[in-house]
Amino acid sequence: MKPPYSNLLKEAGPDQYYDLLVPEEILEMIAEQTNLFASQNITARQTKPGSRSHSWKPTNKTEIKQFLGLVLFMGVVKLPKLAYYWSKDKILGQTFPATVMSRNRFELLLQYLHFSDNLSVDRNDRIAKIRPLIDALNATFQKYYSPKEDVCVDESQVPFRGRIIFRQYNKSKRHKYGMKLFKLCTVPGYTCKLNLYSGKNIDAINTTPTNVVMALCENIFDKGHTLATDNWYTSLQLAYRLLEKQTHLIAHCEKQKRIA
Repeated sequence: MKPPYSNLLKEAGPDQYYDLLVPEEILEMIAEQTNLFASQNITARQTKPGSRSHSWKPTNKTEIKQFLGLVLFMGVVKLPKLAYYWSKDKILGQTFPATVMSRNRFELLLQYLHFSDNLSVDRNDRIAKIRPLIDALNATFQKYYSPKEDVCVDESQVPFRGRIIFRQYNKSKRHKYGMKLFKLCTVPGYTCKLNLYSGKNIDAINTTPTNVVMALCENIFDKGHTLATDNWYTSLQLAYRLLEKQTHLIAHCEKQKRIA
């Protein structure tokens, strides 16, 4: 980690690292945009009497942090249905979620969770609604950590069941549809930067393997890093462009089973 954080956090726990990478500014932004969207939605739809939306109360950064904590908990303790986390069933039921918030409140926050104002987003940007969150996270990822010499670029797929035109199909995964993330990582698995793929016809950055790499690495050029990529990203064009930026390329070609 960059000084002075490397000294300040020698004895820190996971919660302190989380607070560093997901600071109050991000939580405040999420709370503000969630409240705005809830207000716009309830006013526009004129929800029927008795609708759960009428029980909406403005949220705040503390409650958003609790909500995200439950989301992380659900990623570790996996159950078939959301309702089971609040169930009193002796086998499936979990005691922890109910101590944080009620199921109705969690589902309301999930329904109205937002990261930008729908009325002012760029309609030509397919990921405009989550771009403020991605930009804010990338800023904190790079602010506190300096990657070692060896870095790598790869992709991962986030499971997603919604209806978006740029979702990806992957028959080898348990969740067949998801969103593709391109990531710059370093040992022992720290994400330095990420970009979300939004489709060939729209995405100006992630259209070619070379562009993907150059966009992810723009903040680490001219520092002597060595970048590892798989055969999808590898090309002479990329190697030459990286050398111009004082960055070396190690390419693993899976088909030839060799290191170039």
